[in-house]
Amino acid sequence: MGAIAKHDFYVAGPFFNPEQTASMERLEQVLADHGKSMFKPRFASVIEEVGPEGCFADDTRGIREARAVIANLMDEDSGTMFEIGYAHALGKPVYGYLEGLDENSHVNLMIAQSVEMVFAGPDDLAHWLETGEHSEITYHQF
Repeated sequence: MGAIAKHDFYVAGPFFNPEQTASMERLEQVLADHGKSMFKPRFASVIEEVGPEGCFADDTRGIREARAVIANLMDEDSGTMFEIGYAHALGKPVYGYLEGLDENSHVNLMIAQSVEMVFAGPDDLAHWLETGEHSEITYHQF
């Protein structure tokens, strides 16, 4: 029997500059607006206080304790890519989020094959949360 999930979503993604942070905030706002509980690693621990080992332990525990992972795919952040692979290896549902996704977009094949679907932004994610329906965009896998 698996552990009871503490959060609906582990929200993975880069947050190292204002553009990345704004994208993460839009993603988190949609989830919050739809009553979803979240583990947000960018707020989970302070590296200066717990060190790299503590951050790693907090974040991997957050993935294990979440029902699913949603990962912001902007900038192919290496930490986010690890979180996707770790969640996939655990058998967790993993969803991608890439604002502006269209048929000309490129997503690494290892990531594309690890996710259930990729949302093209806040409206696309909100529609799925409200209806359970999603129209997948065919993008390039490389």
